[in-house]
Amino acid sequence: MPAEDTVFAHLYEEFLFWSIIVGIFTFGAMFLFMIRYKEGSAAIDESQFEKIEVGLFPAERHNTKLEAAFYIVPLILVIWVTAIAASSTTAVWGDEDFWDTAIYGQDDYDYEHFTVTVYGKQWFWEFEYNQALTWEDEHPYMDVEWDNNNGVMMIHAHNHDGEHGEDAHPAYAELTVAGLTTDIPFNGEDMVIHEVGFNPLIHQKVQVFDEDDNLLHTWEHIPIGHKFVTPTDHLVVPCSLDDDDYTILWMHSRPLDDSEPRYVGVQHSFWLPEWGVKEDLVPGLESGTVMRFQPDDTGTFPIRCAEYCGLKHSLMQGKIDIVAEEGETCAVDIGLKKESSNQDQEGY
Repeated sequence: MPAEDTVFAHLYEEFLFWSIIVGIFTFGAMFLFMIRYKEGSAAIDESQFEKIEVGLFPAERHNTKLEAAFYIVPLILVIWVTAIAASSTTAVWGDEDFWDTAIYGQDDYDYEHFTVTVYGKQWFWEFEYNQALTWEDEHPYMDVEWDNNNGVMMIHAHNHDGEHGEDAHPAYAELTVAGLTTDIPFNGEDMVIHEVGFNPLIHQKVQVFDEDDNLLHTWEHIPIGHKFVTPTDHLVVPCSLDDDDYTILWMHSRPLDDSEPRYVGVQHSFWLPEWGVKEDLVPGLESGTVMRFQPDDTGTFPIRCAEYCGLKHSLMQGKIDIVAEEGETCAVDIGLKKESSNQDQEGY
C-alpha cells in the first residue's frame, strides 16, 4: 500500500469504496432471492405463471424503468471509475512541459528538480548524483557546522536526558572523507572542534555515536558525480518542500562491464512501493527512461525490481533515505497541504 497522500492511494480508496457499494447491492439481492424463493419457503401456485415462449418478449409485464436502470446505472459507474483512473494517470504523467523536456534526454534538462541517474546492473543498483546534496538529521541537540574560511569543522553534540526515553549521550564521532574514516572522541565535552578542509568535490560524512555505538546524528555532503551502490549504500534524496518540488530519476540498463559490446544488459523495473510508482529500465535505449516522485516524509523505504532480470533477480533490492537538506525541515506534509489548498478553493 503506497503512502496515503499519493494519487494511487486515492485511486485505491475510490475503487474500494465503489466495490463495496456494488458488493452490498449484489450480494444483498442474491441472499434476498435465496431466502425468498428457496424451496418450501411458500406455497407456489404454478397456474398463476405465464407461459414464456422462446423468441417472444413478455411485453405485457416488463418494467421499462427497471430494465433501463440495469444498463444506465452500471454504465455511469464504469464511466465514473474510468474518469478517476484517468485523472490519477494525468496527475503523474500529464506535465507536458516536463515530459517534452524528458523526451530529449537528460543532457538537455535544466535540473530544476533534484535529479539522480540510476543504473540497473546484474544484479545491483548504482546511483550517480547529478546535483550536490548536503543534508543533516533534524536533531534539536546536535549540529555540524563548517567554516570554509579557516577549514574548521564544529560538531555540536549536547548531552540530553529526555523525559520520554530520547536520551542523547554522545561519546565520539566518525568523520569520513573520500572513504577514509577518522574517530573524533568527545572526552565528556559537548562540542568538538576539528580542523579539516571542506572540499565540495569530495564525499564527506559525519556520524555521532553514543558509548554503545548507537547512531545519534548524521551530517553528509554528496558531491556531483558521486556514486552509491546497493546493497551496501542507500539512495539519498531530499524531501519535497512544496507542490512543484519533485525528485527525478534518469534510468538506464547497463551490463556489469563493457567487455562485450554486443551485450547491452537486461530489462529491469525500478519500483518504489512507498509512492506507488515504478518504471522500466530498457536495455539498448540510450536516452533511458525517467521517473518522478514527490517524497515529503523523512525515513528509509524499500527499493525493489519489479521485472525478472535473471538468476539473481532477488538481489535487486535497496533502500532510499528521504532526508532534510541542511538548513531545511521536512515538517510540512505536501499531501495535507494539497488537501487544505483544495478545500480553500472550494470554499472560495
